[in-house]
Amino acid sequence: MMSGPRKKAPKTIAVIDPDSCFGAFACSICQAACPVAGCIVEEPDRDGRMVCAVRADLCIGCGLCVTLGNPTAPQQREFGCPADYDAINMMPWEDVLKTLTSEKVEVRS
Repeated sequence: MMSGPRKKAPKTIAVIDPDSCFGAFACSICQAACPVAGCIVEEPDRDGRMVCAVRADLCIGCGLCVTLGNPTAPQQREFGCPADYDAINMMPWEDVLKTLTSEKVEVRS
């Protein structure tokens, strides 16, 4: 597992759609695939169901959590989010930063 501050912002970062996430306690494959400690966390969705979420300040953009075969995945890997759910996409860092800034969420790059 990697730890410590990243050196520069990645081009893309993982974003999890909470409506597509199977649930943090039932699955957590994305957490197992992620090489960064504490990057993918559990949090309640709008209905109170615990789902996985990516910490934008920690994601390095490796794409290891993304479903095998997802067109946004930057590389081949052994496993990721189950294809039945395909809840994770890689999004441009700048787009995510704009969204987070407009939601007044503190982000460190």
